[in-house]
Amino acid sequence: MMESVKVHVALPNGHRGVTLSQLMQITEVAEELGFDGVWPLDHVLVGPDLKDVYSWVIEPLTLLGYLAARTSRIRLGTSVIVLGMRNPFVVAKQAATIDLLSNGRFTLGLGAGYSEPEFRNIGAGDVWHTRGKRLDEAIRLFRHLWSGAPGPFDGQFYRYEEGHFGPLPPQGERLPILIGGNSDAAVRRAATLGDVWQSTRLKPEEFGVKAEQLRSYANGRRVEVGARTSLTGDPDSVLTRVKAFQKAGAEHLCAYFGSTVEDFVPIMRTFAREVMPALR
Repeated sequence: MMESVKVHVALPNGHRGVTLSQLMQITEVAEELGFDGVWPLDHVLVGPDLKDVYSWVIEPLTLLGYLAARTSRIRLGTSVIVLGMRNPFVVAKQAATIDLLSNGRFTLGLGAGYSEPEFRNIGAGDVWHTRGKRLDEAIRLFRHLWSGAPGPFDGQFYRYEEGHFGPLPPQGERLPILIGGNSDAAVRRAATLGDVWQSTRLKPEEFGVKAEQLRSYANGRRVEVGARTSLTGDPDSVLTRVKAFQKAGAEHLCAYFGSTVEDFVPIMRTFAREVMPALR
């Protein structure tokens, strides 16, 4: 018997022209219908490589602070923050604050990033070649800060002698960290440092191979595995896709429910009515 799969909504905060009221409506409907979470994406100042897809992005951490005050049950997470373009001390504080605002409903999704032009645009070009090592160290820094330990922290990239960090997130140092990405480095990072791994644009059969790879790296360590995908089409084909991911080992799906923002709510309602009952 396959375990039930959690279904999160990939918020379309990167769709050109999307409004705050539309994102709020999608979130409210997601909570009403019993979806497990809502997850916005992150880009700051894209270059020519991404200008046609991510030139309009409502900042995800600020957005989740707004949504935290207007929801009570649904999980809130990022899918994902490109950490190399941000100060990790500030992100640690933002994550703790969103966890406080949401009463412990936040998951911090992180990625190393894949667009060197965007790193250069925001003045982080020198970070590009060490972004993976920096991300690994930042995860250890987050755990240290969220634990309330006064210091010191002595890393290769981040260090201080004595520091006092408060308020702590309600989930403490175990505030879940999700690692996104399909590369071997991302899978290994999730297996050894993360709580959740999320693939991007993989087919179910490809996902299964990566999930098995993660389990071998984890060596018995518990890591939730899931996939970012699209769940559009007729209910039967959508159910078939979800079950294919389940069979491949997915414990959650973070899904787009349309090619336009206007598609989301009606497709989510159809999914809840026609597909969700078959997943329980």
